[in-house]
Amino acid sequence: MVEQRNDKTEQLQAEIIKLRSQKDHLLKELDTVEAQYENIDSLYRRYFPIILDALSQDSTAFGKACIQLATAMRKKASPVKIEYIFGQIKTAMIHEDVSPVAAPPKKGFLSYFRKNSSEDQMLENLRQSYQDVVNQLKSILDQKYTQKLESITSNLLKIEEIQDFEGVRENIFSLIFNYITETSQDREKVNAFIRDIVSRIFEIEKKLVSSYEQTNSLLSSNQGLESILNDEMAGIKDSFDAAESIDDLRAKISTGLSSIEKALEKKQKVDQAISRLAEKSKNSFTSGFARLKQELHSATKYSEELEKKLNEDQLTSAKNRRAYDKKIQEEMDRFLRYKTIFSLLLIDVDKFKNINDTYGHAIGDRCLQEIIKRTQPLLRKNDMLARYGGEEFVVIMPETDTKSAMKVAEKIRRTIEKIEFLYKKENVRLTVSIGVSCIKDGDTSPMDLFGRADMAVYKAKENGRNQVITQ
Repeated sequence: MVEQRNDKTEQLQAEIIKLRSQKDHLLKELDTVEAQYENIDSLYRRYFPIILDALSQDSTAFGKACIQLATAMRKKASPVKIEYIFGQIKTAMIHEDVSPVAAPPKKGFLSYFRKNSSEDQMLENLRQSYQDVVNQLKSILDQKYTQKLESITSNLLKIEEIQDFEGVRENIFSLIFNYITETSQDREKVNAFIRDIVSRIFEIEKKLVSSYEQTNSLLSSNQGLESILNDEMAGIKDSFDAAESIDDLRAKISTGLSSIEKALEKKQKVDQAISRLAEKSKNSFTSGFARLKQELHSATKYSEELEKKLNEDQLTSAKNRRAYDKKIQEEMDRFLRYKTIFSLLLIDVDKFKNINDTYGHAIGDRCLQEIIKRTQPLLRKNDMLARYGGEEFVVIMPETDTKSAMKVAEKIRRTIEKIEFLYKKENVRLTVSIGVSCIKDGDTSPMDLFGRADMAVYKAKENGRNQVITQ
């Protein structure tokens, strides 16, 4: 009897130990499930409101109910209240026949982000920036461009998507190109004006490039979030696969996870579509902008070449009378304002009419070309040699007094004196008479200086030619 009692006692003790072990195991399992439930609950409250916000963009009963549910989940409302709101959503779906939303008409990729005011503000800033450029063009260009500029303004007001600014930019560049080609104004001022306009457009376009980069950055951030969320769901699924109890809770949470997974898959597809559109728009923008920059570069280069031709003597390649008039006035203005002196050389070819009459105009032209060729190397970079007219040339020498100008004039005279041409076994020789004059107090216009240089040339001719006289 004692032995039987002892055996039963041992059996009971073993059963107690087993039950305690099972109890500890179940408590640990319960703790694990509660922790998993809390994680899932946190997951729901963190991400479901975001999904609901995306579904509540209208003012329908369904949209309002979605907003209420998102708010309730953020505030951790009671299950009773949440269940009540779910009932409202279900009723609204039935009454309003809510179904999957049809794909909207195709728009620019940034239209996906136009839900917030920052995108609207960027659109308005770009519109205003381009309008400022148009206003600047209106203040400078001729009236014949007014209609085109008004058309650009009209297009600006209609723009609803950022990529539509590309058409405005093309229209502005096309108008600028026409202006460069057609205008007869001072080319230096035209180029300065065009460079200013283009630099402003480049600054505006940098904002567009920045918006593309911000879009790609946003997508990258979203992809990172999706990766983390997918990892969390995979971990939770693995935990549930190992569980063997609380089947009902497990089934409900698995259903919720499946819904989140589907929502994420849908979001991933949208993000991929946005990414493709963003890349396509960026490539289109950069290639189009590069092409327009090249066209503008060509137009500017053409304008500079045209300016050079407008200021160049076609026969001798020296500067022409137009360039001389501009340069001499600039030096005159500097003298009147800062008292910066300058000198003028007036070079006249001796007996040039006889050369033309005796040897022909072809030889006369060659003589003029040779004079320019031999004279130019004797001058400084900031001196200007120009053909004034016929056989007369002028040299403007900034910051040069009479003594220094006389030395240069004498070098020119001696150099030209050595020029010889062989024409039908006859030597053709050249000489020049040079008048030198330096600006002085009392001069008020370039003609005061030129008049003295002209008088000096006259005296040189009277004294036998081939000499330098100052006046």
